[in-house]
Amino acid sequence: MKQAILLVCHLLVTATAATASDSVTIPPLQSGDDEREFGAGACPQETKFTAGTVSAALHLKVGGEAAGCDSEWATSLEFALDAVPAQQPVVSAVLTVRKTGYSDDSEGFPYVGVFAYPATGAPVTVGRDDLTPDTVLDVVFPSSANVDLSFDVTAAVQDLVDAGAARAGFLLAGVYSEVGYEDWISVGGAGYAVPPRLVVVYEGTVPTSAGSWSSVKADYR
Repeated sequence: MKQAILLVCHLLVTATAATASDSVTIPPLQSGDDEREFGAGACPQETKFTAGTVSAALHLKVGGEAAGCDSEWATSLEFALDAVPAQQPVVSAVLTVRKTGYSDDSEGFPYVGVFAYPATGAPVTVGRDDLTPDTVLDVVFPSSANVDLSFDVTAAVQDLVDAGAARAGFLLAGVYSEVGYEDWISVGGAGYAVPPRLVVVYEGTVPTSAGSWSSVKADYR
């Protein structure tokens, strides 16, 4: 009997440390794309993308384009993180976007990478040379079908939650796409029927009811 009471006391002490996973699906605060033009004469040579743009367009572009000035496109997405408790361990974070189309004069598809950028709700420049295999969070190769593309962004979201950041910013860009190639795809924007979403699973504390020593003794008499 004594051992049983000691066991129950131990469970009462350790119950508050029990954890379980909670999840939240976060819609985008804003979405937009940017064209990085490259060429001679009337076409400026841009070495940076502008992330944090705001567009009501249903379809946003990622990849290279060879119409007119040789150019390249990237799509940026921003999400609020207030639904994820600060300093809480993140089990997983997945960014999902819907592929909605691709170039008519296709030269294949770009390997699409997702990169983090400091999101404030205002435009911010991101150097193209900074988007490398060392800075990419995840890479997918799109199929010809219009389906969801999912990216693992767990490490980036954990860093943001640890820092108490209010927003997460993600830039979708072709990893191996080349300026002038006709290999762009389009993805659904914030107003599309299947908008982008960020699904975060994090550790949450399991609520426990308080117990008294007298009630424990009563249960074992």
